[in-house]
Amino acid sequence: MRVASSFVVLGLTGLLLSPVASAEGFDGSRSLVCDLTQVSQCDAAAVCKDVTFAQIDLPPVFKIDISAGKIASEDGQRSSPIKSTETLEAVLVVHGHQQERGWTMVIERATGHLSATLAEVEGAFVIAGACAEAG
Repeated sequence: MRVASSFVVLGLTGLLLSPVASAEGFDGSRSLVCDLTQVSQCDAAAVCKDVTFAQIDLPPVFKIDISAGKIASEDGQRSSPIKSTETLEAVLVVHGHQQERGWTMVIERATGHLSATLAEVEGAFVIAGACAEAG
C-alpha cells in the first residue's frame, strides 16, 4: 500500500483543542481541530493491523473548515477538498476524494468523537480520534 504521505485528508495543525463541540452548538459553520488517537492499516483482503501515524507518514492533528470546503495541514502542504457534508441530529458526516482515494469522517456532535476511513484499491486506513471547535 502506498505510504499515506499523500493522504491529504488528515493533515497537521498546530492549533490547540478548545472544548468539544456540542450537538446544540456545532452545526458545521465553525472550524474543527481533530486529534487522531488510533490508526489501523488494512490490506485489500481486509486484514488489518495497528500502525503508528509516523509509520504511515500521517500527522495526528488536522483542521476541518467546512465553510471553506477543505481539510488542511497547518503548513498548507496537505489539503483535500470536502465534496459533501451532512449535519444530522447526532453526527456530522464529511466526504471527499482525491488522488484515487475516497474518505469519510463521522463526527459525533455531542462528544466530538471521530471515526474515519480512507480507502484505495490496495486497502484502507481506519482511524479514531476526537474533534473540538478551533479557537
